[in-house]
Amino acid sequence: MHNTNTLLPIAIEGHTFKPNVEGLWSLTEINKALPDLTKPPAQWRGRDRDYFERCANLHTVRGDSGGTYATERATIAYAMACSLDFYVMVVDAFVAMRNHALSELRHKDVLLDANMPKASALDMKARGAGLTWTEACRVAGIQQPRLALDALVSMGAFVYPVDNFGSREGSPRPHKSGFEKTAFVKVSSDFGNREGWRVKPRGLDWLRSKAEEINLKVAEEKARKGKANRASKTRLKKVLENSSPDY
Repeated sequence: MHNTNTLLPIAIEGHTFKPNVEGLWSLTEINKALPDLTKPPAQWRGRDRDYFERCANLHTVRGDSGGTYATERATIAYAMACSLDFYVMVVDAFVAMRNHALSELRHKDVLLDANMPKASALDMKARGAGLTWTEACRVAGIQQPRLALDALVSMGAFVYPVDNFGSREGSPRPHKSGFEKTAFVKVSSDFGNREGWRVKPRGLDWLRSKAEEINLKVAEEKARKGKANRASKTRLKKVLENSSPDY
């Protein structure tokens, strides 16, 4: 049995697909959920398909309950072959990580000595009053702090505070248990952060462990909104084209 706790779900066009107990995704399930977008696994052909078959990344199970199952890397390749939006999202994520890694590599030796005082100061600040959300994201490697808050809400890790009428009030914040476990601490907005809370060392460690998942969630949401905007523009264009005045 595969340890699926280490595998993240794969989201395509708003649908989330999870691996089975063997750590494999069902390409047949993806095709059934997105029939207008994807091609049947048997019709997925090309050098990428041939490569994954040779490397035993694809498995075909015969029978009524059978189908095509794939490893994480082969499933992502299949989704990229089927969905242009998913393809662009993966490329954008790779470019962002690549550029970030190259930038860190080039400046590591030069900036190490200069950043040591800053790192020490941030560590002391985290142990004292706590880090602001923007500071904590910078240290944890979370790329877009504001969008990351909504990503954490969608992941069920943060919540929006509500007033007595059930309306949203203020920025997202950790659950009550996060404050009880001293991963986060409530502060007055007079301290210079609008969220009304700060991140302590335990919360910073948790954010580091979730950074990759948070950044991926943000990228998925940006891709979804981009697709929606393109669809909206297409609909508007068609409306304008069909509403020419009859002179």
